[in-house]
Formats: sequence, structure tokens, C-alpha cells
Amino acid sequence: MSVPVSTHPWWIFCRVVDNLGDAGVSWRLASQLAALSPAPSVTLVIDHLQTLARFCPALGIDASTQQIQGVRILPWSVVEQDPAQLGSEHTVLPVSVVSAFSCELPPSVQEFLQQCQVIPHWILFDYLSAESWVEGCHGLSAPIPGYRGPRHFFFPGFTPRTGGLLREPGLLARRSEVQASLIRQEAIWQSWGLTEKTNLPTLTLFAYPDAPWQSLREAMGSTGQAWRWVLFEGMEITEQVGQADAFRAPAGNAWGKIEPVRVALRTQEEYDGLLWVSHFNLVRGEDSLVRALWAGRPFLWHLYPQAEGTHWVKLEAFLERYLEGLETMLAEVIANLFRAWNGRGEMTAAWQGMVPHWKGWEHHALAWSEGLSEQPDLVTKLVEFSNLELK
Repeated sequence: MSVPVSTHPWWIFCRVVDNLGDAGVSWRLASQLAALSPAPSVTLVIDHLQTLARFCPALGIDASTQQIQGVRILPWSVVEQDPAQLGSEHTVLPVSVVSAFSCELPPSVQEFLQQCQVIPHWILFDYLSAESWVEGCHGLSAPIPGYRGPRHFFFPGFTPRTGGLLREPGLLARRSEVQASLIRQEAIWQSWGLTEKTNLPTLTLFAYPDAPWQSLREAMGSTGQAWRWVLFEGMEITEQVGQADAFRAPAGNAWGKIEPVRVALRTQEEYDGLLWVSHFNLVRGEDSLVRALWAGRPFLWHLYPQAEGTHWVKLEAFLERYLEGLETMLAEVIANLFRAWNGRGEMTAAWQGMVPHWKGWEHHALAWSEGLSEQPDLVTKLVEFSNLELK
């Protein structure tokens, strides 16, 4: 599959609302766009450098401008005060402006865009959803009074009629190489300060604080299984688990064994590797969900609770796509566990129902990942879409 070359500059704006996810998606988008251009042409404007620095250790949180992996990074406040910092050399060229998660651009920036000789294509990059309405809204024009340039919605998604999913070239090939090599897997374990020699299946825990981890731990214990739980330092749920007496198993009782990873979150590439070698990944939000999909392992997605139960609609829409075509019993036990992890359903019954079908879930997770990879990736679609609008 050919990948289009980005022939014009990109200005990406990110306001950090949901902790790590907004910055994580924006950084992946910016770095993948930068890789398509022969010269640095991607600028990321972000309002919380400290969040980005958690998985981008080369970032200086006090710098007014810096460049990492071909991406120029500017603080939101700097650009808001002086939009010309975006680069006056580009004001006479076609430019694509991306509002990550449809964040509002400062009035000063909107005024600056109107002064460009070629008014930029403004793209409202929205949240990922499996809901059916996304296909109808993806790519729609989104005009607003006073903005004379093209402005469109862009929805990531799981079907060909959406904007697709972020996936850098060669990702699944690298994953497969790791999963086929015990030596490479062991290298990843050791890089995280772990070892595979415990012979315990590994679970990674990345969830919101209200996730029912205690219920899951008790459910695993009810089936007599031993699991190693990998935790991430600095996360509220990690502190809950680490301090809980309920997680301290009696001597000789391996099912309660826990080996927390007491290090800060690492680069996104290192996180990907950990998902590839782990057996069960618990993820949240948007960025880690997509990375769990590409890992091709069983996973549970923890959704942020929303008013009026909107998150339940999103979960059921995802399950409908994720479980499509599966044998009825396997689909049912997977759905029950997803629902229980999100607070609807009894966890012990859901886990006990899943255990006999674990191999089937492993096969499905890998097959679904491979099937999704046959679709064009998000950056390819985004560049093609923007190139058409700027012609």
C-alpha cells in the first residue's frame, strides 16, 4: 500500500483535557506526519508540556520552542500571544490546521489564519467511536461564520468509511517479529525491570481510578490462576492497588502475586512493546485502546463514565464491531467481561465464563488486528483528504 507524501505544512493544536490520551494521540499524529515529509513541516501546539514529557523524555518543559523527531513543539500560550510564531514563511503556502479532539483555536490564531495568502484547511479531528453515525459525519464540511477557508470534520474509526486508526508503517510486522522471538520478548521484559522466567501470565493495568480491579483480582483467585500484574507509576489506580491489603496474598499463594513496575511511563514505542509481550492488557481512553488492538492480545477497554450513560452506548457500539461474526458463546463471554469491567455485571461470573474460551479470544484478538490492518491507516487518509482540499 503506497503512502502519500505530505506536501504542505501541518499545524496541530492540542488542549490536554483527559490527562495522557489527548497528548498521546496528538504526539503520534504529529510524529507520523513528520515522517512523511522530507523536511520538518509539522508544528505541535500544546497547552501542557508536562503531560507530553511523560512519554517524550527529550522534551524540555520550559522551552519556548523545540524540535523532536521532526516535530516543532510550541507552548499554547506562546502561540496564543503571538500566532506568527507558527512560521511566517508558511503564510503564503497551503497549510493544514488540525484541532485535536475538535479543540477551539484561540481567536488570535483564527485571525492569523485568515491573513494567510492561502487560508489553511482547518480539520476538526474528533474522538474515536464505533457508533454508526460516525460514517455519515466523517468528512462533512463544518463552516463557521467568519472563516473563509475549508473546514471539515475528521472522525477516526474502524471501518473504511471513517478516518481509520493511527498505525505507523511496519508496525504489525515489528510486533509479529517480537511475538515470534523469545529472545526479543525477554529483552523487552528486562528493559522494564521484569523477567519472563516467573512463568506467570502478565496483565498490564492502565485504567481510570473507578475500574473494578479488586473484583477482577478476586475473580482470578476464584479460578486458581496466577497472574502477574504490571502497574504504571504515577497513576491513581496504581497507588490504590499497591496500598490495598486485599492484594497481599497469603504466603505461598501465587494467585495474588503482583510485581508492579515502579518506573515512570516510558516512550510510546516502549509501551507498545510491553503490550506485545503481555498476555492481557487493560487499557483506557483512546490511545492505549488502539495500541492494544494492534498488539493482537486479549484486552479490556475501560471507558470514562459520562453523563446519561453515553459511555455505555460507545461500549456497545464497539462490541458490536469487535465481536461481529464470532461464534455466539465466545462473543457472549467476551462481551460480559467488557461490561463487568465497566461496572455492569458480576465480575466473578464473567471471568469464570471466559476462562474456558481464552484460546478462542487469543485467536480472535490477533485475527481482528490483522483484519483492521488491511484498511488504510489514519495518517494516509488524513493526508489524502487534506491534499484534495488544498488543491
